Amino acid sequence: MIKQRKGKLTIDDWIMGMQSYGIPADKIADIVKAPIPQNLYYEIALRQERTAKATEVVLYKTSHLPETENLYYQDHNLMEFDATVVEVFKNVSQKQVPNIVILDRSAVYPTSGGQAHDNGTLTF
Repeated sequence: MIKQRKGKLTIDDWIMGMQSYGIPADKIADIVKAPIPQNLYYEIALRQERTAKATEVVLYKTSHLPETENLYYQDHNLMEFDATVVEVFKNVSQKQVPNIVILDRSAVYPTSGGQAHDNGTLTF
């Protein structure tokens, strides 16, 4: 491939060398005596994203429910609040135990973007 391209590899060549033949990018750079293309890893990620679309799994249908008011954006120190139970779902991962509670408002922060979620208790 290097001889065919006269030492100038395309981005497709770099990706093939890495993914099909398992050659690290720095080793390819040493062999062809050229720097690693700046967009190489971005292009690899982009191609994987296009081909690796996971099928969306819907465990609970919530589209008919009103949006929960997010109290944690108004006051992140709020420790107690009143709310109304809008719906209770049977937990599919815990033998259908009805323990998933949807509230009309909540100060409990959900898991999002790598940030840890809050824990809380409900008192009826």
